[in-house]
Order: sequence, then C-alpha cells, then structure tokens
Amino acid sequence: MPELPELEVLCDYLQSRLAGRVIEKVGISARFGFLLRTPPADLAAKLEGQKLSRIWRRGKFVTLDAGDRHLVINPMLGGRLHWAARGTKAPVALFSLKLTGGDTLSLTDFARMARVYLVEGDGYDGVPGWAELGPEANQVGAEEFARRIRRHPGELKNLLRNQAFIAGIGNAYSDEVLHEARMLPLRKRSTLNPEDVGVLHAAVGKVLAEATAAIRAQPDYQSHKQDRSFMRVHLRGGQACPRCGHRIAELTARGEVTSYCRGCQK
Repeated sequence: MPELPELEVLCDYLQSRLAGRVIEKVGISARFGFLLRTPPADLAAKLEGQKLSRIWRRGKFVTLDAGDRHLVINPMLGGRLHWAARGTKAPVALFSLKLTGGDTLSLTDFARMARVYLVEGDGYDGVPGWAELGPEANQVGAEEFARRIRRHPGELKNLLRNQAFIAGIGNAYSDEVLHEARMLPLRKRSTLNPEDVGVLHAAVGKVLAEATAAIRAQPDYQSHKQDRSFMRVHLRGGQACPRCGHRIAELTARGEVTSYCRGCQK
C-alpha cells in the first residue's frame, strides 16, 4: 500500500506532467465501475475538457484539481497510477485520463480495492475518512503530537496507523518508525512518558523524511512501482537487525505483517 513518502513523490512527479494539461477523454472499464463513487457518465461529462492545475496529497489520498472539481483517489492496498507518455503503451486500466498531447494517466489495482471520487467545490467531507484525518504525519509539531497522542489509547503500531491521530502512515512505515524509536509495536501508549513521546515524534519525522528522500533519489523511478529496498525492518523477518544484529521477528494478523527487533525494541 502506498503511504506518505510514496504519495509525496508521486504527486510531485505528476504535477510536472499534468499541470496545465486538458483532459480529452475519461476511460472507465465496465468491469470495474464499482471503484467509482460517482456515476461513470457524470464523471466523464464533468471532467472532459477540464484543465488540470494541481496534484496534491492529503493523508493517503491523491487529489487532481480541475477547476472547481477535484478527482480524489484512494489507492488502498493495490492502487497504482501509471504515467504513459505519447507513443508508449498504457496498461489495461480500471480508470484512465487521456490528456492533450496524447499522454495517459491510468489507475490499475491488483487488489480491486481502490476508490475514485469526484468532489465539487469544497465538498471533501463527502469522501469517506477525509473529515476524520488528523494533521499530516510529516508536518505535525512536537507539542501538537504530544497533545493528540493523549487522546488515543492502545498499541503503538495501531496508534501510528490511526489516520485520525496523524495522517499518512500505514503498515510499513509504522514498523520503520517504531524501529527507529526502539519501541515494540505492541507496546501500550499508556507506558510512554513525556521523553518517550518526544522520541516517537522525532522518529516519525526522521523516517518519513529519509524515506521520501530515498524514493526521490531512485534513478529509475516509475510512478506505478514501489521500491522499498531502503527499509530497515519491514518484511525483513529472519534477517539481522541493522542496528543490533538480533534476528528480526514477524507477526501476521489479518493478512498484514508486523516486523520488529526483539533485541533493541522495548
């Protein structure tokens, strides 16, 4: 699932390719209309002929602005946005935008969980989950982080993934943040003292900044591919911890993997 670092880089990548371009044709696969939360005919009628201006991220949503209309995409587990320049082959897509000049932006989804919404004006609260989003995880200050964390009990991994607490972190980066902070994923928030909260906040900022920089630096970056080879613990079960050398452990619940080090995470 793409999280804040992947989506931050994706939006910058698409901004330079989409801004100022006009949507000539909206393509919608008849088999996957369930992904759309706006009737396909309405979506095409309201977007075709519109000029794209800004591509931005809020939490784990990607938004394409076209005048006072906004195409909001929630990639979920398997949603990927493919950019195909004129003359190159676009993938078989669930949803696509053909732009002036012949370039195409396509949404694919191997998990069939992505969702697409059309927002009119400031009606973002009609997008499920939007109104509940907390501050961006890479922007929240230390004082606000400390104030907000007191409202949310439970285990630290679930806390970091709670979009109402801070927005943008999911399964993968919660593992990386907790490893950086030397805290176990199942540790309770109630065990944290003020110093611990400061350490956790610093770990959030450090991990997200370094991950975003690592993705930007990939020489063969492609918008639809997810290269997380820079990660230290997530999905590294059985390997040696890069900090202490202890074997990295893994837990699986509801199809999701949690990776951590018993040697240096407490």
